[in-house]
Parts: sequence; C-alpha cells; structure tokens
Amino acid sequence: MGDLVSACVFCAGLLLGMDAPVWSGVSADVGVSYATAARSIRTEGGHDLSDVTPKFLFVSAGGARPPRGDLGAGTPEAEWRLRIALAPSHDEQEQTPFSTQNTTATGTGRYENFGILLRQPLGSRDSIEAGGNRRTHKGTDLVDLGGERFVLGEERTLSAERIDLGLGWRHRWDGLEAAVSVRYVKPSGSINTQNLFTLAGSGIWGGGVELRARRGCWTIWGSGELASGSIAVHEENAPDFRSRVFSAPARVEAYRVGGVYSSGKTDALATLTWDRSRLPFVSLAPLGTETVAFEEGLHPDSTTRQFFGEATLRYALRPAVRVRAFLRLGYGDETVVLTDSAGARPTQRLDVDRSGVFGSGLSRALGSPQVTLGLGLDFKLDTAK
Repeated sequence: MGDLVSACVFCAGLLLGMDAPVWSGVSADVGVSYATAARSIRTEGGHDLSDVTPKFLFVSAGGARPPRGDLGAGTPEAEWRLRIALAPSHDEQEQTPFSTQNTTATGTGRYENFGILLRQPLGSRDSIEAGGNRRTHKGTDLVDLGGERFVLGEERTLSAERIDLGLGWRHRWDGLEAAVSVRYVKPSGSINTQNLFTLAGSGIWGGGVELRARRGCWTIWGSGELASGSIAVHEENAPDFRSRVFSAPARVEAYRVGGVYSSGKTDALATLTWDRSRLPFVSLAPLGTETVAFEEGLHPDSTTRQFFGEATLRYALRPAVRVRAFLRLGYGDETVVLTDSAGARPTQRLDVDRSGVFGSGLSRALGSPQVTLGLGLDFKLDTAK
C-alpha cells in the first residue's frame, strides 16, 4: 500500500508489479498511515515553508493464484486486487521573519487514492495484466497575502491528480520473470485565488519494464517506468484575466530496486526508488513566494528529483493473520523556473528543498526526510485453501 499513502501525488506508484508476496486465494488488509512532506526556500534572514500532513485509512481486497511449480519469482499467474486509501490533510505555509509583506496560509484538504489490478494467465508461463491508479489531493487554504498575521485575505483552492493506466505482458522461467507494459499517465493540477486561475492537465504516454528473480528465501527485482509528452495549460490572472492557453512539456519517471527475505513467519522487505518529474505547475504545498508570482502572471516549470527508501516488516501472528509495519523516507529537491507570460520581466529560478516536518530529534538527525509510516493487518479469508 506504500504507493497510495505518500503525501506526494506525483511520486512513483506501483502499478502492475508487486513487492511482498501475497496469499493465494482471497485475502484483505487494513491499516493506518501518517505521511508528511514540505517544500521550502531560503529568504533574506529566514525561510518560506509550506507543508502538508495526511493521515490515511486504507483497505485492500483481492484474490490470487500462484503459478505452477517453481515458475516465476512470486508474482501470481492470476490475480485481482482493489485498494483504497483515504485521508484528511492539514496545510501550513509561513514566511519568517514576520513582516507585513509576508504571505501565510493554513487550511485543510483530503486525499482520495484508488488502485486496481487484474492479471490473467495465458498458458502456464505467461500472463496479461492491466492496472490503474488514481491519486488525488484537494485542499482549501485561508491566505493572508501581505498584512497582519492571522487576518484572512482570501481563499486559495488547490488540486493535484495523477491517473495511471497500464497494460502489460509477463513471462516466467524457473525462478525468474520479466514484464513489459505500455502506460498512459494523466497529470493535472490547479491553484486558484481571487486574482488567479490556473488549470493544467492532459494525457502522456510511456512504458515500463520489470525483472524479478527468486532463489531460496530471497527475491530481488528491478523496474523502471517513464512517460513524457506535452500537456494543456490554461492561465489567467489579475487585473485583466486575459486567457493564456498553451502546451507545456511534462515527464514522469522512476527506477526501483528491491528485495524481500521470507523465512517462516517473517517477511522483511526493502526498496530504493529514484523519482523525477517535470510539470508545468507546482503539485504540492505552494509557497507564499510562488503564490504572489503566479498572481503577477509568472508561469512555473517545476522539475523535481527525489530519492525514497522503504522498509516493511511482516509477521504471521496466526496462520491466517499477519501484522506489518512500514517506514518510508524521502529526500529531494526541486527547481521552479518562473517565466513572464508577457516577456517583460526576467526569468526567475527558485531552488526548493523538499523535506519533511516530522518532529525534531531523530528526524532531524536523519536530515528531516519526508516520512510515511504505518501499521496494517493482512487476513486470509478462504482458510480452507
């Protein structure tokens, strides 16, 4: 479930592959998760910081049938699975030190994330598979655009969404399997105030590959996915709200390696992911500096580079019940290039730090990463099989 409970809508999501082994037959899992992510830039004598903290409740149900003998590396030959992760979220944005020119904001929002997977065998060694993810974050902030602190200036609405659809083919050998897929990705985002209207989003195409191997108690894998193209952008801002409609480049890509050790009642899993995206909008926690720039007619081109490490430990309490805990740490940065739609002002560049706001202590010692942590229970429902 780690791909559906991150605070970042546009980071890599597991679509057609799998990480930890699943039970054969019908099973379900439930759990809770906490995530946090922040963006910040250094300003004269202080910083401009914005963050979001969702708290997820997730549930998943599905059925699976393993391949015959030693074929493959753990992926079922037939499977269906539905996953849902819902969360309220809280937004905060501040600029320090305080002055009457600052922009500050606070608000609430929600995450609505869904995933579905279908896998059908074609003979003993091959499967055709289809999957989809929809990850959405919407929020409403109360904003003070310059003025006394905690005094409402206006309302700001935010949204970010990524839809992934994939169709793939998987082939199995003894202890080994490989998969290829074609992907359709639709990224979209908007930010609106009384002086600003922006909406960006349309589909781009790409593909993915995956290779998995199993030997004894160990399973290792590597995968990559990439989609690129151009998406439609519509922007308007005060004072005349002249409509600007154009296409801008977009690209999302991710590369993952991982492994799982399974012995007796215990499964231990670790993954490393390098994720990069380029989008013509700011997809997460806009800064006060950016909000002012957008209202003045500056167009953003955001390039994000992130590295994630995830660890999961799962233990069988009973033959049909497993408990698991997972931790995900993310590090990264972002470059936002701001260009004037009228061509009258020079291009600006913001070097944005992407981090977390999870306490101080240990989190600070680890470099203040973006944190996702959670607990869950897995249930095997058809215990007669």
